[in-house]
Amino acid sequence: MNTYPDPPLLAGVDIGSTHCKALLTDLAGNVVARAQRGTPRGPDGHTHPAGEIVDAALDALRSCVRRAGRAPAAVGLTGMAEAGALLGPDGRTLTPVLAWSDPGPAPHADRLRTAYGALALHARTGVLPSAKVPLAKWCALVAENPDLPSRARAWAGAADLVAHTLTGRLGTDATFAQRTLAWSPHTGSWDPGLLAESGLTEDHMPPVRPPGHPVGRVTTGAAAATGLTAGTPVVVAGHDHLVGAWAAGVRAAGQVADSMGTAEAVLTVTAEVPDTTAAARQGMSYGRHVDGAHWIVLAGMRSSGALVEWFCDRFMGMAAARGAERYDAFARLVEAAPQGPTGMLLAPYPEGRACPEPAPDARCDILGMSSRHGLADLARALLEGAAHHVRWMTDAQAALTARPPASVTLLGGSTRQHTWTAVKAAVSPWPVRLCHEPEAPALGAAAWSGAALGHDPAALRATATELVPDPDTARAYRTEHRHRFLPHVTRSTEPSTGPDLPETAPRPSATDAGPHHRGDRS
Repeated sequence: MNTYPDPPLLAGVDIGSTHCKALLTDLAGNVVARAQRGTPRGPDGHTHPAGEIVDAALDALRSCVRRAGRAPAAVGLTGMAEAGALLGPDGRTLTPVLAWSDPGPAPHADRLRTAYGALALHARTGVLPSAKVPLAKWCALVAENPDLPSRARAWAGAADLVAHTLTGRLGTDATFAQRTLAWSPHTGSWDPGLLAESGLTEDHMPPVRPPGHPVGRVTTGAAAATGLTAGTPVVVAGHDHLVGAWAAGVRAAGQVADSMGTAEAVLTVTAEVPDTTAAARQGMSYGRHVDGAHWIVLAGMRSSGALVEWFCDRFMGMAAARGAERYDAFARLVEAAPQGPTGMLLAPYPEGRACPEPAPDARCDILGMSSRHGLADLARALLEGAAHHVRWMTDAQAALTARPPASVTLLGGSTRQHTWTAVKAAVSPWPVRLCHEPEAPALGAAAWSGAALGHDPAALRATATELVPDPDTARAYRTEHRHRFLPHVTRSTEPSTGPDLPETAPRPSATDAGPHHRGDRS
């Protein structure tokens, strides 16, 4: 197989909670091959078999190399942030890959919250204690196996495991480290005191590489197994939401990304550290962007694409159908509903609200349903409720960063639901852009792999266009947001206070601008 007779290709691999995706792109961002494999899960639903998840990622990459007919000059890796496994001295995993969604470590997160205070931990690490943070997972593991620290060599995130298989070396990125509750984004170092809570030390943590610096190079054995070339640099690019935002052009202060997947993340780029106390009270985290220079404020909505999955299973009788089949059927159903607001109000919180104004007891309220409404209207109301909530998250971040959004860019698999993106554009008073690359995190990982070869990672950028809503529809949705959605969700549940969160920060309000009528492309 020829290696680099033509302009070089870059590879990006995204290890996600639902799929492992890979692509090969040229330096201009033209994708020449792509593939995906399902992400394996253990029978408990809260773990991934370590060997199988690595095999799935590498099989997707191997498929891309075969389709392109040549190997990439560099490989970049991204993926889910809080999932990972402990390795033994021989490099084999001592545990399965622990999923970010596992609720089991919650008691250990509560203990950390009581011992240190949620505000203090947030100011120190950028994140709030919760069941999903790796520090709580490590505490849970060691509580069950007290000798584990003496038997373990290192922690490796999901992307780190793939890098280790390819190179034989361990390494990670700061945007992964800052999700552990044991790393300081202020000093750029591990926190020995917090690590000690789990019995682990800095020696158990993977080295954190600067942006674009390779963890290592593809070994001869890995090259033979994947079709890659021995010596190819491998870069761990960072947290998938941030890497995808970078690929979509969300890089400067005031720009916002709305990363739509199984879960949804809204992040605002800022030039400086936000008000950490206010961010904590709103249930939001903060940290460095993938370039290591800018900061970001990050808000999560656990039940985004998962809401659609739930609706398909419970209301459409499609529990046995494949994911794509369910999404297509849902899209056809929603398109059958009348355009514009349904008149229903749905609070999209089947398992509580993480932010803004955290409310773990919040649920999926549905108001305004009448005899004229059918299943299609209910499906559309679900998308409306999710869109209203994302606007609220964006407004809250605008208050925290003291500047309105310059633009919000939508990216991720759920952007295939065109009705959803149209509702988001209508409910939002700022320019809303749609990223056309369906695998933006993988593209961003490829861009950052190019840095190992001396290429500028900012030069590779996905195409996006602005969504321009109908003025009357936009006016109706924005009125509904102010006068129905916000009053209901802020009074229907009491916010979670926690031991040192005595009150939530004042609720921000956005001033609705008129509809935006720009057709610029970037």
